[in-house]
Amino acid sequence: MADKPPFHIVIVGAGPAGLSAALSLVKKHEKGVSSPLHVTVLEMRTEVQRLGGAINLTPLALRYIDWLGAGERLRPQAAPVSAIELVAHRTGKLLGQLWPGVDAIRVQRQLLVEALRDALRELPQSEDVQVDVMYGARVRGIEEFGEADGDDGVRITFEKKAPEERRKGATAASGGRDGETETLEADIVVGCDGIHSQVRSLVVDPGREKTYSGKCNAYGYASISDKADASGDVAKEWLRTDGEPLITDTTLVTHGNDALLLTYYEPSRTNLYLAAVNPVAENKDAREGWSAQGADKAGIKKKMSETFAGGALPYLGSIIDRCDEWFFFPVYMLPPGGVWAKGRALLLGDAAHAMPPQGEGTGVAIEDGVLLAHVLTRRATRTVPQLFADYEALRRADIEQTYRDTMARWNAPVPSGWMSSFVMEWITWGFIKFMNYRHDYFGRDVRNRQLPD
Repeated sequence: MADKPPFHIVIVGAGPAGLSAALSLVKKHEKGVSSPLHVTVLEMRTEVQRLGGAINLTPLALRYIDWLGAGERLRPQAAPVSAIELVAHRTGKLLGQLWPGVDAIRVQRQLLVEALRDALRELPQSEDVQVDVMYGARVRGIEEFGEADGDDGVRITFEKKAPEERRKGATAASGGRDGETETLEADIVVGCDGIHSQVRSLVVDPGREKTYSGKCNAYGYASISDKADASGDVAKEWLRTDGEPLITDTTLVTHGNDALLLTYYEPSRTNLYLAAVNPVAENKDAREGWSAQGADKAGIKKKMSETFAGGALPYLGSIIDRCDEWFFFPVYMLPPGGVWAKGRALLLGDAAHAMPPQGEGTGVAIEDGVLLAHVLTRRATRTVPQLFADYEALRRADIEQTYRDTMARWNAPVPSGWMSSFVMEWITWGFIKFMNYRHDYFGRDVRNRQLPD
């Protein structure tokens, strides 16, 4: 096998999907079974993206994160989530606990990406497996070359941008001046570059345009160190009407069709992450989110305070007021279905199936990469079209079901008038009962799924 050229996979995007795919490919590679493996990850940003808030990682995601070697470094930086507690704004009472007792954490997205990146960087390099990560590499062109029976592949052209500041330990693009272009030749290219995917727009499905939902996730962070005792528990005035703490780990305060997320996200439990979805006009100049300034910042606080005023939790306004820095993250979607693969290019994660927030988006994106690595273990005996068809055969049904469930909640009709809160409380209660009844919800594991004939 030593005389065979490496099977070269270029992954575009160094977020959770791309880094997990790269790690999975190495984990699944069996020396001597197929040709040596070369994985190159291209990331257009010059460093890890800092926007994105604090994300929920349930057993679906943690199962793979631990296997990939990133869980050991990530978990100590996170806050455990024993359950997501849903509380009615109208009554201040607990409507129920979603996923009680499962292995889940809440952590900043940036820390997840850094943990995956570090796990990848620490993999041993050998003649059989080589991994490169290049930051500041913006893809400009993708084209196939060669004949079906000849020396064929895909050529990726990218423009380099040097980081403004090289952080200690960060992986950066290779040397050279800004604006220089380079090319790579590979066997396949995998687009893990999100809703604004270059791989999708250049090759796979140029006509499949993203759509703005009309809503943004407004989120921010609030220090509560002065409100916590030595054990980290919040002061007694932040209680539900039954006398229990409003925030155990993660709480969602529901008010009609509005909801306010309040959650710990780091181990000291002296800081809160706040988030809510709000209608916002599209800012076409801020594709990946933006920090709220001036009138926008004041407007967020005012809207949230007004939305959650009254009710049985009068202190919510003071919690909202503690958050001095707010961010907008626009919610974009892709229409269902669509083309995921063309020629030697394949899409994963949001590049293939972006949908509104549903509590498991990061886990689904990570799982995409794990499944692809499992499928590619047969690359010595199957063609690229066959491999991509195998992946879709195993993945489409899961994604389509997730999309249906997500859109049903996102577009659920909300009664108007004085009955809206009452009715939504009953709907929420029913949803909790249904989800907790689905004992197999986190049961699937794609690492050993039977591959198609």
